[in-house]
Amino acid sequence: MAAFRPRVARPLATLPPDDLPALLGKNPVFVVLDVEATGGNFPPERMMELGMVRIERDGSQRTWESLLNPEREIPPFVADLTGIRPAMVRQAPLFADLASEIDEFSQGAWLVGHPVSFDYRYLCYEMGLAGRTYERPLLCTQALARHFLPEQPSYSLGKLCRGLGIPTTGRHRALGDALLTTALFRRVMEAARLPKVWAFLFCCLLASCSEPQRPTRTSSDSVREARWPGFVQKAPEGSYRLKDSRDNRPLLDLKFVKDRTGVLSAFVSAFPAGSPYQMSSLCDFCPEGTEGHGQKLLGQRLLRDLRPGRRGWVGGQFLDPVRGYTYLADLEPVGESDLAVVLRIGSQRRSYWLIQQ
Repeated sequence: MAAFRPRVARPLATLPPDDLPALLGKNPVFVVLDVEATGGNFPPERMMELGMVRIERDGSQRTWESLLNPEREIPPFVADLTGIRPAMVRQAPLFADLASEIDEFSQGAWLVGHPVSFDYRYLCYEMGLAGRTYERPLLCTQALARHFLPEQPSYSLGKLCRGLGIPTTGRHRALGDALLTTALFRRVMEAARLPKVWAFLFCCLLASCSEPQRPTRTSSDSVREARWPGFVQKAPEGSYRLKDSRDNRPLLDLKFVKDRTGVLSAFVSAFPAGSPYQMSSLCDFCPEGTEGHGQKLLGQRLLRDLRPGRRGWVGGQFLDPVRGYTYLADLEPVGESDLAVVLRIGSQRRSYWLIQQ
């Protein structure tokens, strides 16, 4: 009999930013949450930490946090990003053991996240595995900040908070990021309660008090937005050398192919000098049961399902040849002709370089 897979509910539409002032007039309860997981692609990935901050009607707040046993291996990449090691979760409770407590803590509240869709869908998925249904109204601080705190240089959580002068301590852990999102949400609520002209002056005041912005880095994460529209008009052509951005080690040569529906993929086309792989290498790093497992690495599709989007080619999946895990991935331009494969684990990012040959 096939293994049970709970239906992952589509997130409810988040509240439109223009409706936030009216909602605040009703003085509701909010729960700000953040999820740390073994990966962004679920199933099969699982939640390994949850942090929540409940903001009561009187403005007071209380917190809830717990490590969770994901019942699967934590990829080294994720362990490096979060600091959560396998030994830390080995004796942690299962999500199902805490599902009732999590449900009760968030009862009667609006769920708030940055962005909220990832955390909420993960929470619904885990509740489904525990045999429960879960539904809450949603607020996205990323969308709200764009509306009520305009003209910020970035709306990623860390950069936005640094730009607003909010201390960014305790990053990459569930409660730390939930507390950071709470501080941001309180700034958003302050701006939403002000008339528009005062909100503009409020944003100017925040900008004058903010931390100095770090200089733009010329790395795979530094993408000039002005190039995005032109970049997505045509698919990358020719051969690109995949390099590890940490040590510049050459790994593989990839060739891009676009199908009739406009979906972009990249296949292994050659093995450069210095690569740990060769013509006889097998795709033995692929998880068992996945495409290409045990087959020759040459010709295997490592990057798939990319579609044109505002940031570049987005929404794809990348089979990491170093770690053997499949990650959510975007493809972004770097410099005049090179690319970056940007891996996403929740709100975290890591990149591989693609150097045009």
